[in-house]
Amino acid sequence: MKVSSSEIVLLKTDLLCRGIRVSASEPYYRELVPAEYGTGGKSRAGIAGSGRNFLLEQGEPANLGVRQSFLESSPYEFRIIDGDGWILKDGEKVLRATVRTPAWHSTALYDQVQLHGKGSLATALTNTCVYKSSRGEGCRFCIIDIGGEAVRHPPEALARAIREIETRSDQRLATDLVKKYGSARPDQYAPSETIEPLDININSGSEKEGGTGLFAEAVAAIRKVSNLPIGIQVCPLGKPELERLRSAGVTEISFNLEVYHEDYRRKVIPGKNRDHPREKYFRAMAEAREIFGENQVESWIIIGLEPAEETVAGMEAIARSGGIPLPKPFRPLLGSDFADQPLPRLEDAVTVYRAWREIIQKYKLDPLATRAGCGRCNGCFPLREVLEYGI
Repeated sequence: MKVSSSEIVLLKTDLLCRGIRVSASEPYYRELVPAEYGTGGKSRAGIAGSGRNFLLEQGEPANLGVRQSFLESSPYEFRIIDGDGWILKDGEKVLRATVRTPAWHSTALYDQVQLHGKGSLATALTNTCVYKSSRGEGCRFCIIDIGGEAVRHPPEALARAIREIETRSDQRLATDLVKKYGSARPDQYAPSETIEPLDININSGSEKEGGTGLFAEAVAAIRKVSNLPIGIQVCPLGKPELERLRSAGVTEISFNLEVYHEDYRRKVIPGKNRDHPREKYFRAMAEAREIFGENQVESWIIIGLEPAEETVAGMEAIARSGGIPLPKPFRPLLGSDFADQPLPRLEDAVTVYRAWREIIQKYKLDPLATRAGCGRCNGCFPLREVLEYGI
């Protein structure tokens, strides 16, 4: 069977909203569903590090929830059937898919750097946050501090890890789950495909004074060993701090608005909203565009934590300020304050993505020109698919 391009866009969107089940009786269950979320910052702010990067049949990644309580009601399931990996909906095959895991994920390098999407080297500099730890006002959807142990990755350690991943092809050899378990002898499977790193994506918990020094030191150390484009995710900063980051080697920068409407901002991101009102985000985006260039400024905004029309208004405000809005469906995560919040509706996600395409065209933005960061990865929302096929 072959699904159309427009069907793949809707399927990816629905999968991002509802997640995917894996039967515990399958031999590959634990390779897809971890016993616990990755600690030490590997779960990042709670979306990309909380799922599995499935590679869909059209060649694009999808970061899908695999370890959340809401999956009991998901109509989607992953199974390997007769040597092919399938996403099933209500028991019917709808889309081929697989998962590729690089060799370094089985080594100590995984503590420093994780693969996101098809080729992004991702890391969280810290798993601590001033709002979660000292004020109890952290973002309600976030689990970056899960695990209890505070971790801060030294710049030199990150640089060594990235250098080793880039220079050692054996660390980039990837296990294709379907080829492994679809073969007669999974125990004899030998990886033959290699991950090609395309960019570096860095975030952290919110730091005092914006964390400029923390990011600048990490980026400068990485720049000594790598020429890959580097994207970072930070709270709004002033022009001097932005120029320092650019001088250190930052390529792309993201200021994540999260939610737009003031009432919902106070509810969802209380600490960040008090210290960084939305006008501060828009000002930082406008200044960052002048420093980093067109299409190198982004901002996440979450679908499902406020009415869809407010998310659309937020995307327009981001675009008007020179940033590329990145709307991703909310994922209720075990251990977060919002673990029991309802899932986003497919209808709302479709409304947002249709508006997103129009806004991108209206403000003459080109997300495909972004050199690093979450938009380039394309795992947490169907950016490339919506641009090419619509929705």
